[in-house]
Amino acid sequence: MLKTSCNMTKSSLGIFVNPLRTMCTQQHWFKPAGIDTGIRIYNCAARRQVPLILPNENFLTWYTCGPTVYDSSHLGHASCYVKLDIIQRILRQHFNFNIVSAMNITDIDDKIIRKSQEDGKDWREISRFYETEFWSDLRKLNVIEPNIKMRVTDHIPKITNYIADIVQKKCAYVGKDSSVYFDVKQFPIYGKLQNLNLNEDEALQSENKNSPFDFALWKARKSDSEPSWASPWGPGRPGWHIECSTLANMIFGKCIDIHAGGMDLRFPHHENEEAQSCVYHNTRQWVNYWLHTGHLNIKGDAEKMSKSLKNTISVDEMLKEFSADDFRMACALSNYRNSMDYSKELMETAKNTLSKFKTFKSDCLAYLSGKKVGSNLNANTIIQNLHYAKSNIDTCIRDDFDTSRSISILLDQISGVSRCINTNATNPIENESSCLDAIAAVNNYVDYILQSFGFTFAELKSNQRMDNTDKLDMNILLEDILNTRENIRKNAVKGKNKELFQVCDDLRKCLRQHGIEIRDHSQGSSWNFIENKN
Repeated sequence: MLKTSCNMTKSSLGIFVNPLRTMCTQQHWFKPAGIDTGIRIYNCAARRQVPLILPNENFLTWYTCGPTVYDSSHLGHASCYVKLDIIQRILRQHFNFNIVSAMNITDIDDKIIRKSQEDGKDWREISRFYETEFWSDLRKLNVIEPNIKMRVTDHIPKITNYIADIVQKKCAYVGKDSSVYFDVKQFPIYGKLQNLNLNEDEALQSENKNSPFDFALWKARKSDSEPSWASPWGPGRPGWHIECSTLANMIFGKCIDIHAGGMDLRFPHHENEEAQSCVYHNTRQWVNYWLHTGHLNIKGDAEKMSKSLKNTISVDEMLKEFSADDFRMACALSNYRNSMDYSKELMETAKNTLSKFKTFKSDCLAYLSGKKVGSNLNANTIIQNLHYAKSNIDTCIRDDFDTSRSISILLDQISGVSRCINTNATNPIENESSCLDAIAAVNNYVDYILQSFGFTFAELKSNQRMDNTDKLDMNILLEDILNTRENIRKNAVKGKNKELFQVCDDLRKCLRQHGIEIRDHSQGSSWNFIENKN
């Protein structure tokens, strides 16, 4: 690490540009002081994986860039928020970190203004409608909402004060169009996230600003009909990048542990956030860890899913054919930093993977309740394999949250156990000294990992689907129903009664329509919840 500090004085920064550029570009990321978590995370500023170090042992600060609410969200947005939700859940549940999370809502923007003009509605009506829809989509996908949610238009005075500080430090100027622009040449390490060369476009001319890289902090009002707020530079509204810096500063101050968003936000949005925030706080590093998720593409299409390309699929459209857990599994099977090629084949693969875990859970419950006997079960071997799986999955999770490899290891773990459970014992009596404790341990661990990744089928307890659970025990009720059905089946077999067999089948179909699946085994019947598409 460089011993020379890159902190900036509150006086004119321009005189330090050249020497600071020489020093600071030698190193783009500075290891924070604090507690090493044992996790390694990719950091674009460092261009490599680095140790995740937390300055505060009591909590971790996390800021996520929220949506610009001018239209419905699509699966491209959803994949970002689901992937980030998986990582947050892992940090909370697997590592027991107290995450304090925040997200902005950009409720004023060119696109919102344009949408309001096209629809003949007030811009506030547009933004509130799509904001409500956004939160609804996240709930449908089982994404945990942030602790703190902030709309841009609720904090305009704070934003103008933030801009005024940067102008006072002579790192911003008023352009020919009365907008305020950040002067990137006054910030020595601009381009630290994207590895830019500021000289490569010097030949380009800009009508209103000094450099094509300079970006708007405050946008002057273009017409009297455009929404605007008062400022020292005239009526206008905030630029996109300054919003996140100001709101994050209001919550977390001069340093954030993790700042997250899609890969497309790395430049210019996050680059500009880092630059203006470092100037405001007189620091060399505002965010310790930038975390970016890969794009979602339609398979066969080289471009990412976006509204401008008109190649989007809405959350509701996806949920008509697949479940939220199916989509989460598709995200988990892909490294969070990689692009995803969305297709029916991808979703079927995810669905089949989920089915394997659901079948395993059903097999375990059948074995633990004595409905299945199994064969070739060895408690020592099961526990040894479980220990191996736990150790390797923990290693994968610590390696930049490798959920894909984790699920692969988990699948290997359950396949051998399921095979033994479903193998009929030659002599059930000899298997009375069973492996109930070992099987229960494996079942618990599989549930634990899947819950850590946010899968709802693993989170739901068997009686959570019913109201008044304090008055009704679903387990007991369904066991009584199964016992009654089993008695009917025995009488049907004894008397070769087709009508009674039909009654059993009808009961099975009835329960399935209500999301309950019955499975018949040699020693009785078992049940489990399934997704009801009807």
